[in-house]
Amino acid sequence: MDSKHRAWAEINLGAFRRNLRRTRKQAGKAAVWPVLKANAYGHGAIAIARACAEEGVERLGVGDSREAIQLRYSGVELPLLVLGTVINAEVPDLLEHNVEVGVHSESRVHALGDVAREHGKTLGVHLKVDTGMGRLGVRPEAVLRVAGAIAAEPALQLRGLMTHYASSQGTFDEFTHGQHALFLAAAAEVSHELGARPTLHSANSAALYTNLHPIGDAVRPGISLFGIQPENLGAKVGLEPVLSLRTQIVFIKDIPAATPVGYEGCWTSHLSKTRIATLPIGYNDGIPYRVGLSGNGQVLVRGQRCPLIGTVSMDYCTIDITHVTDASVGDVVTLIGKDGLESISTCDVARVAGTIPYEITCRLGSRVKRCYHEDLGFKEASGNMSKP
Repeated sequence: MDSKHRAWAEINLGAFRRNLRRTRKQAGKAAVWPVLKANAYGHGAIAIARACAEEGVERLGVGDSREAIQLRYSGVELPLLVLGTVINAEVPDLLEHNVEVGVHSESRVHALGDVAREHGKTLGVHLKVDTGMGRLGVRPEAVLRVAGAIAAEPALQLRGLMTHYASSQGTFDEFTHGQHALFLAAAAEVSHELGARPTLHSANSAALYTNLHPIGDAVRPGISLFGIQPENLGAKVGLEPVLSLRTQIVFIKDIPAATPVGYEGCWTSHLSKTRIATLPIGYNDGIPYRVGLSGNGQVLVRGQRCPLIGTVSMDYCTIDITHVTDASVGDVVTLIGKDGLESISTCDVARVAGTIPYEITCRLGSRVKRCYHEDLGFKEASGNMSKP
């Protein structure tokens, strides 16, 4: 691929499809509902949703109402579930576009029912049980009462019961087992009282790939579909990285020893002559500010590792290319991905930045062009939508 963009993310849809198929195998009889919140963890929700539709996915999860409506405006017709909370002003659009929502309290049941009745429509809801995450959801002792309130509201239809596990270690953590037991008990209580069992879904990527049992009717993998998981979980399951992040060299110059580079002069050259290259990508584009401060940040140029030097600024960062004697302006620079025999993973960048891999891809900015390919050839993302 030529370097006609300042910064771009190559999204391998072929790898995503293979990850989805591996996930389906792992899930057994349970349906796989990919979670595409935060712009599909930075990978581009519209393109990923379309790939999911082509693969026969039954339902998609999103983080908020705006993400759901964006997918509808882009032509995605799959059933959508807003896993987070919604506010009253968002409900009419969700009703118009047939988007299901999570319910987290009895007061929300009544508020949603009022709006749905005003519009003469039925809203599908999934009741969330707070088994230990502590953010959203009904405490187990209140689940039966809230489920009854949903059943008594003619404008609402209970389509699922869900929870969210707090540990990134999945079933390797005993806390997950405790949460799962609470969820199953609540589900049994609701099923007995209502005379029908709603669809049960609880397993995220970590729970799924540490063999949660029983798995439920559906699973909600997110980051694992993009080949990223906590390192103690991901190595054994054969998932492929989907994203590579690249930029290009826009300026090269030689500087003498004892020359500071970047804000605050945090890095100073020590050789008699150091060759530095400037890259048109910075923290506004998602490059963690701390990768420059740590002294351990690296990129790949012509298959060789080059250190990030100085602080990462809003629009630019700098690297030391003294040892890459044939480097030139226009050369492709890899921040995540492979170049020759060398590679840098999202987990590598996260480790240097002192954060988690999720944050690295989710924070990729709008200036980073998403370019999609199916292992062969590339195509750029379509233009910006005019609606939210």
